[in-house]
Amino acid sequence: MWDFLLEINKFANALMIGVSLLAQFIIYPSFKKSNFKSFRTYHLNYTKKMFYIAAPIMLVELFSSILLVYKYLSKIYLTSLFILILIWILTFGFIVPIHNLFAKIHNKEKVDKMIKLNGIRAVFWILKYSIIGF
Repeated sequence: MWDFLLEINKFANALMIGVSLLAQFIIYPSFKKSNFKSFRTYHLNYTKKMFYIAAPIMLVELFSSILLVYKYLSKIYLTSLFILILIWILTFGFIVPIHNLFAKIHNKEKVDKMIKLNGIRAVFWILKYSIIGF
């Protein structure tokens, strides 16, 4: 069962690498378009749909990471969980508030900031995978 749990964790981690890279290179840069009419409506639809994709995967990754630490208490799983906690802090402490701002106003400077923060988050997910995936 515990080997299966590691595979679930790796799979969730890999999926979130893919989601973060799509956001980094395709989705978030599209937010910068100056002729983007009805941005607020577009963004609201985007965040609702992305929530249903990312939230379950992130929760699976979190719970499987916690269970791996509980079962094995190794430096690898502790480090992996620490990186995941940093990802959650970046996500809910910095990136989500920018998304919440976009519900009110389109701000290109905030888009640039979100792209930078998401780049850091993507690197953290890749780092986490490199620790547990090999």
